[in-house]
Amino acid sequence: MSKPQEDFLDKTSRFLAKREGIDKTLKVLRYTARLVVSLQPKDQELTRRLAAFEKSVGVSRKAFRLGKFLQDVNSLRHSQTKDAQFFLELVAYGGEGIYYFLEQFTWLVKTGALSKDLEERLAYASAFAELVGYAGNIWLSLLKLQKLMQQEREVEAAITKTCKEEGVTDAALEAKLGAVRFQRRLRTAFIVQDLADSVMALNDVAGGKIRGISSPVVLALAGLTSGGISFYKNWNL
Repeated sequence: MSKPQEDFLDKTSRFLAKREGIDKTLKVLRYTARLVVSLQPKDQELTRRLAAFEKSVGVSRKAFRLGKFLQDVNSLRHSQTKDAQFFLELVAYGGEGIYYFLEQFTWLVKTGALSKDLEERLAYASAFAELVGYAGNIWLSLLKLQKLMQQEREVEAAITKTCKEEGVTDAALEAKLGAVRFQRRLRTAFIVQDLADSVMALNDVAGGKIRGISSPVVLALAGLTSGGISFYKNWNL
């Protein structure tokens, strides 16, 4: 008997049962609220409520990062790459892992379990590690994107050759081309996501002193862009 097709409710239930599902949902909600606040609506009561909501969700999201650094440790442990690419993975996973590790202590500060005196130093250290991790991730994604583009050209060439020789297209090659193009678009979206997150991390490292990226609207849009892409990625897993 074939497995029944998953409907929207099934998918939503499965999505929200995962840590990443809840975290990315909260991320979209948080930066939507921040964007509305940054646009300075005339209703002051709405602004106050949304600002409080955004702050509360920000603290709540940190709880979902407990132990998350172990994923990066495992990724490095089981890496099969060598030489230069392994160095990039070390930068990417190492930076991200340190960020998630420090975020646990940031959460403890926010909840009052640790002294507020640690908050500024932890925020700077975690943002710096996060920025390093994104730099490594973007570099790795660019290498993967280059390989996908090369693969796409090879499949296109094979389809053209088949058409000339046989006068018909190969369904298997067409399907493969579609899959490669989807992966290329997805990889491009991941780069955009990391760039958006990098803007926010850079702003935190610089203490909001860089003109242009320190704008509340820019930061809210960057967060919403990143949240939307990560939501889509985890929804389709």
